[in-house]
Amino acid sequence: MNKSSRDISEGPDPGRVAPFSGAAPGTSFGPVEYEVPATANDRYWDAAGITHPARIHGFLYPPMAANLTIMAFQTIAPAPLLHTAQRIECHATALAPNTLSVAGIVTARFERRGREYIEVTTTVTDSADVHLWTSIATFTEAGTSGAAA
Repeated sequence: MNKSSRDISEGPDPGRVAPFSGAAPGTSFGPVEYEVPATANDRYWDAAGITHPARIHGFLYPPMAANLTIMAFQTIAPAPLLHTAQRIECHATALAPNTLSVAGIVTARFERRGREYIEVTTTVTDSADVHLWTSIATFTEAGTSGAAA
């Protein structure tokens, strides 16, 4: 967090609609399961314009962890989100089709330039319970306005 940020882990001001449905650091969500057919996995690779041996052999496309993180977090905070930062750590590979399980926790809440943000960390595992990816994402709610930059 930089000097222009204010930690708001105590929660929002009383009388205001709680951003992120009131989720605060320590709030957990999931596990949520998502079926990933081989055709859907190939669409991820294709959308990225990537022709790679991993795609040809049917390996899951690691950046899909970003979408899975958003979908899992929105099970507890359904408002539209703007995705402002993302980091994915890859730990293992798996093949499609597969059933992926996503579980996460809110790791930070902060304010910057009049806009509230939330950081979540998820763990994505496959049907054999192998830890594939760790996803760390930052969001702000769409439609909220902050002070002029």
